[in-house]
Amino acid sequence: MYQAETIRPGELNARDRQEWIGLLSVGSLRSPLFHPDFAAVVGRQRGDARLLLVRDRQGLAAVFAHHRRPDGFARPIGSVFSDLHAVPMRAGLNLRMTDMLRMAGVKAFRFAALADAGSVRFEPAHGHHTTLAAVVTGDPAGFLAERTREHPKKFKSFRRLARKLETEQGPVELKISREASDLASLLEWKREQFRASGRHDVLSPAWARSLMKRLLERDGGDVRGRMIVLEAGGRTIAAEFGPSWGGVFHPWLAAYSPDWRAYSPGHLLVMKLIEAMPELGLERYEMGPGCADYKKYFASDRTPVHAGTIHSPGLQGRLGHHGERVWRNGLRLCGNRVEALAARAQRRMDVIAAAETNALSRLMGVTRAAGTMLRHD
Repeated sequence: MYQAETIRPGELNARDRQEWIGLLSVGSLRSPLFHPDFAAVVGRQRGDARLLLVRDRQGLAAVFAHHRRPDGFARPIGSVFSDLHAVPMRAGLNLRMTDMLRMAGVKAFRFAALADAGSVRFEPAHGHHTTLAAVVTGDPAGFLAERTREHPKKFKSFRRLARKLETEQGPVELKISREASDLASLLEWKREQFRASGRHDVLSPAWARSLMKRLLERDGGDVRGRMIVLEAGGRTIAAEFGPSWGGVFHPWLAAYSPDWRAYSPGHLLVMKLIEAMPELGLERYEMGPGCADYKKYFASDRTPVHAGTIHSPGLQGRLGHHGERVWRNGLRLCGNRVEALAARAQRRMDVIAAAETNALSRLMGVTRAAGTMLRHD
């Protein structure tokens, strides 16, 4: 028999926090995004953060950390930045995701990268992706030598650019930074990328920028923001930022100054970071799902994750599931081009809905997205 309680992250007590951390030892994936400290920081920035705590006679059995919107629709905690998520639970429980939704009073849960390892059982999702990571447990030189064997031309180019950068601009160094000015530069570079690409600026909401700042300033607890900067001649030319815990670094933001584009500073930062992972206390550099160009050169670990929507049991859930299935089948009948365009629009709308917390901001985001898609279609 299970007992369920839904609370705000700030209401989590010390015992439940420790038992939650114990659940994270189940499965093969460890991430700061699954940790109670991450949920606590997010909860201070967003009023819609909730935790479903499921208990049995042994104590805390499972946790469903989510954002609950006014219509009963839920997304993973930390959306739009949590590009990897899980529902930690004790091994051997006979518990489905639909059970969790019913307990939480949630009608539907949409996710983009739900890890199966250590998670509650859930029904087949609509899509499957792969999360990529660089796992360095030994000599980083050996790791990079192996990557060089797979991509010899690329790594030869990276090393040539590193020598060129040092010769022309001065000493190249990788540093840990807690400077607000470095974070500000990174945020501006990233926002400029969004503007140039026409993608939705997920850093425009105040809560998003505040979340980055709070993580960077955080001293207590297990999960902290980590910012890695690449300097050339004493000037910051590239940076990455994201949460870190237990030897895992999961950067959310990666960008560089456009003035230094010719040196491929983003690739050089990753290469330098991998070289420094042991001294930084890191074993896993999490790159998340998606196949951005740089990832394939450095990834050594590939783990399947799932994307889709799970509906709650009952009439409302069945109607939602049926409506979604009719929509997908109808798109298939319209041909590949229409289906691809609809999928692209759905992804864009999901990003806007996850980032923007009020109706006006969502409407403005949708309007901009529609204009961008019409111009590029």
